[in-house]
Amino acid sequence: MRAFLSWILPAVATFAAWWLFLGTDENDNYSVLQVAGLVVVLIVIGIAAGWLARSSELLGVIVSAVVGVAAACWASWSDDESGLFVVGWGMVVFGTVLSTVLVVMITSAFRQSRQRRDAQP
Repeated sequence: MRAFLSWILPAVATFAAWWLFLGTDENDNYSVLQVAGLVVVLIVIGIAAGWLARSSELLGVIVSAVVGVAAACWASWSDDESGLFVVGWGMVVFGTVLSTVLVVMITSAFRQSRQRRDAQP
């Protein structure tokens, strides 16, 4: 069950964060505060996921978080008739992959080093 949740919860959380900050904007002209708020919430989600996940669940957490953002972004922008939304979508997904890997892996490594340090007599 825990492994299943590591694949589902980050996707739901990142999808919800996207819709909370950007999905409700009707004209897709996002303000700096909207994007900054989304970034902060996504970082918090990544830190929480990296902290709570076991080493064997990290790939699932990363993939899940990226899928959540990718699906929300696609749903939000896919009504663009020019088709250029695919370029922006690809850039967002690429950036999300890089940043999610960094945040989750650094957080997980920090947690593991603290656990090793605390376990030493």
